[in-house]
Amino acid sequence: MNGAVAARDPQELQRSFDAFTRISRDLEIAYDRLRAQAARIDLALADTNRRLAAKVAELDAVLSSLEGAVVVTDREGRITLANRAFADWCGVDAALLCGRAKATLFDEQGRALCDAAGPLPLALPCRPLTVRGESRTVRSARSPVEDADGTALGEVEVIRDETELEALRDELRRRETLTAVGEMAAGIAHEIRNPLTAIEGFSHLLLAELPDGNADCANHARRISLAVRKANSIITNLLCFARPDRFRPQRSRIAPLLAELRAAFADCASGLAVVEVRTAEPPDLGVACDLALIERVLTNLVDNARLAAGANGRVTVLAKAGRGEVVLIVEDDGPGIAPELRGRLFRPFVTGRADGTGLGLFLVHRIVELHHGSVSVADRDGGGSRFTVRLPIASSTHREIEA
Repeated sequence: MNGAVAARDPQELQRSFDAFTRISRDLEIAYDRLRAQAARIDLALADTNRRLAAKVAELDAVLSSLEGAVVVTDREGRITLANRAFADWCGVDAALLCGRAKATLFDEQGRALCDAAGPLPLALPCRPLTVRGESRTVRSARSPVEDADGTALGEVEVIRDETELEALRDELRRRETLTAVGEMAAGIAHEIRNPLTAIEGFSHLLLAELPDGNADCANHARRISLAVRKANSIITNLLCFARPDRFRPQRSRIAPLLAELRAAFADCASGLAVVEVRTAEPPDLGVACDLALIERVLTNLVDNARLAAGANGRVTVLAKAGRGEVVLIVEDDGPGIAPELRGRLFRPFVTGRADGTGLGLFLVHRIVELHHGSVSVADRDGGGSRFTVRLPIASSTHREIEA
């Protein structure tokens, strides 16, 4: 019996060994299959990761290329993503913004850089910001960020710089006002000017025929004449609005214009300042301009300056050469211009006087604009105001006008 058991043991062992060999081979085949499948999965995952990285890089490039500032926050208001424009506005690297509360970001004037909390989506009106030392006009739009199920994840805010656009809007509004003024002027100016001319003529006749010693009547007649001149000046301003096509620039010398201005303001009427018109520097200074319009500019500026300076004041008119430009200066020693008026001074119907029309300086601005020049106002050293007009130097291609 022991011999039979011993004879069967090698056979059992062989069968067991064969079974183990088969199982091992099956496991090895299965392992190879799993390894091959894992390799395919790795390749697919690597390809997916590459495509995902490329898409992320593309989205980052798109965000970076946007001129508007874009910032994404989570439900607690912490920044999760910001583009380069927003980081530039903040003055820090975009990576350093992640995790910060959006509400803690301010511009250089202490104003909130982003919009305050509110219902979404939300588009807001323009607001001022100071960015990199410059005053800008921006507009914000906020929208929710949601997942596929509509669950709120946070919000995205886009801040657009609309400074240039707002300037265009202002210019459009200004031109619309200008058109309205022109239409009004064309309708009423000629109707009013004719009777004014008659009134002024009769006032001169009355003044000439008054007997000596009748000072009161003479003074009344002079007041009538001054009032008529003021009304005519207003009508002339209105007609300039109504006739923008009559701009005729030619090369002109400044000296004759200054001489006419000096003669026009030679008399020092009661209650008005003395006007000093200095010689041009150099005397042969010239400029490409419509001489009649530039005369209107200086006349309006001097009229305003005389009224501002008062009876004991002084107004000075200067003309000098600058770098590629002619600089005309009208300054007075009056009380100066209120700060709240300075930014709106060249808009229509803005005036600091109770009896002012608000058209004179608007006309000045428009005429200078036609000449591709600029006009500005500043405080005068020692008190008062200084208006500076800058016009391009006359070109040799323009016809010389000798007055």
